[in-house]
Amino acid sequence: MRTSVLALFGASVIGCSDAFSFSPSALATPSAARLAACQPSANLRAAGGRIGVSSLSMAKEGAKGSGEMIKQLVGAEKKIKDLLDKTNSSPIMIRLGWHDSGTHDCSIGTWPECGGAIGSIRFDPEINHGANAGLATALKILEPVKKEFPLVSYADLFQMASASAIEFCGGPKIP
Repeated sequence: MRTSVLALFGASVIGCSDAFSFSPSALATPSAARLAACQPSANLRAAGGRIGVSSLSMAKEGAKGSGEMIKQLVGAEKKIKDLLDKTNSSPIMIRLGWHDSGTHDCSIGTWPECGGAIGSIRFDPEINHGANAGLATALKILEPVKKEFPLVSYADLFQMASASAIEFCGGPKIP
């Protein structure tokens, strides 16, 4: 069963290029300036995984094992799409991506303190915050994908699941 994207968001659809920041004052800031305000440190690691560094950007920049990284990204996306079909979890995956990225605050100029789509939602206290009720279920659904494709960061996994869910529900393909 597919859920309509419009049923999930009402009449609004979020544009992926402008969804980086969710604070009202930051939405007036051009995308490039928002991105420059929170550039991640490539060597930052948390809980054994890269946070804030796109798996695909590492592969494109020639990071060690980039061929394997691309294979894992493609495999993870296929596995996620299969899970969405089998578990009817599209709404909760969209919500997971939104809640993980929605912590971004452009008024904080240092990374990772500025938050954003960094995979931090899997940690306490963020996962146990009242607004994130039920999202531990989404994490459990995605854990086998992370175990099978360990090079894909949690941040990328959560956003890939959200983007795949939007497409699965009939929304636009988010590149």
